[in-house]
Amino acid sequence: MESVLSLLAELGAELLREFLYILPYLAFGVFLEAVIRTLKWHVKIRTALTRYGLLAIPLAALLGVASPLCACATLPLVISLLVGGLPLAPAMALLVTSPLMSPASFTMLSGMLGGEWALTVAVCAVVLGLFAGYVTHFLGRYGFSTEVVFRQELPKGNFHDPAYPVEELRCDCGQQLSHRVDRCTHNKFLVFGARFWEGSLKIGKFALIGLVIEVVAMKFIPNGWITGLLEGEGIAPIFTLTLAAIPLHLPQVTAASMVYGFYLPDPGQTIPLAAGPGIAMLVGGPVTALPVMAVFISMFKPRVLALYITLCVGGTISLALLWRLVSPLV
Repeated sequence: MESVLSLLAELGAELLREFLYILPYLAFGVFLEAVIRTLKWHVKIRTALTRYGLLAIPLAALLGVASPLCACATLPLVISLLVGGLPLAPAMALLVTSPLMSPASFTMLSGMLGGEWALTVAVCAVVLGLFAGYVTHFLGRYGFSTEVVFRQELPKGNFHDPAYPVEELRCDCGQQLSHRVDRCTHNKFLVFGARFWEGSLKIGKFALIGLVIEVVAMKFIPNGWITGLLEGEGIAPIFTLTLAAIPLHLPQVTAASMVYGFYLPDPGQTIPLAAGPGIAMLVGGPVTALPVMAVFISMFKPRVLALYITLCVGGTISLALLWRLVSPLV
């Protein structure tokens, strides 16, 4: 019993040390997202997506990078936009891009892995979103138009309405603290504080999950096996990491926290991630979140899920291989 308590204390101390290091970056990222949500900048841009035809695809990709919404929150939004008339192509671009980058993700990636990796993942997110959007647009004439992607016809209406008939899509955001504060006070400062609290809980949870997985893995799995994959220069680590991440619920903050913990760099020290495996881990993991897959299966026809997985996995592997080739030249 004493040895178990000693082990738990050791793991807890290591977890606390790593969490305190990333805390300033987490707080700044949550601050940025709270500002965006309070001022509703992402909502204003989102309403413009239905107006711009093919230009909606790059707009959706950029919105996915700037939006503070995670994958699980983006999918109901995408479905509501599809019901409201948005073509599938920009919807797919938004759905692919959103899990990969957000203001908080960029801040935490910069702090934990360095600004170069943060910028790399942001560029990959936009490129993957554009790729997904334009491939989907090309396939529109082959059974991937908006009118035929759902398993059943969804009734029009407001997903925020408690009486909306499709329970899986019914949004309960009206019960969130920030919405209650807004209804009661209409005070932007108080609403910002509530949104900051909500973001701290959401993003902090994912960061802690990543750190817990990493601390436990470092204790019981040989570090050389994991870092060998992340630093590997061949193509095998790219395929291994991409395919291994598919069944995992690995949001961007969780993936970054795990990678940081495997190396625990000193301030200013560069983490020696190889270009290809780094992309496979930081892009391939977040883009195939299991909760998103579950909603896909219940709402969309199988071919749409197959297209999404093909775009995400194929796009990740292609980006990783391409980055592996060009990184020595940059």
